[in-house]
Amino acid sequence: MRLSVNGLAVGFEGVPIQHEIDFVIEPGARVGLSGPSGSGKSTTLRALAMLDAPLEGEVTLGGQRPAQIGYPSWRRRVLYVSQRASFFGGTVLEELERPFGFATAAQPFDRGRALEALETLGLSTKQDAPSGELSEGERQRVSLVRAVLLDPDVLLLDEPTSALDSAAAKRAEAWLDAGRASVLLVT
Repeated sequence: MRLSVNGLAVGFEGVPIQHEIDFVIEPGARVGLSGPSGSGKSTTLRALAMLDAPLEGEVTLGGQRPAQIGYPSWRRRVLYVSQRASFFGGTVLEELERPFGFATAAQPFDRGRALEALETLGLSTKQDAPSGELSEGERQRVSLVRAVLLDPDVLLLDEPTSALDSAAAKRAEAWLDAGRASVLLVT
């Protein structure tokens, strides 16, 4: 679905750090967002996912505003993946399955698809590993798998390969490119 952003302003405590943000992401598009450190890239992604309220402007998905879709559903469909992965302390497979137990889950957990994704990203030996024992690069890859398994319309990725070596980053990017979700990537 098309994500449209019109006149968006983001900031902290009512003080804008970015304003007059306008763009459209078409279905299946891959879009990069770059800028200096502290320029509001992560804040913009969080506002698009409705994790932080925009100061002004409008964001729509398929012509609908977040309030029309419902905020939990919006956050599932416009999914933010932070640079630092958050886990609850289970094994890798348990971490991948956990969001499918929430009331807003749109489909059941597909273990086969999860195992295939882990293998593609070089994590097949980690499926039963405690998530707390993963390296930062492994955590980032598991976080990407979890996000893609949720089948969002738009993935908002905040430096998703910053802890990966170049080979792992290329593999992750190729895997994301083969997916159906639109991607807005902060680099």
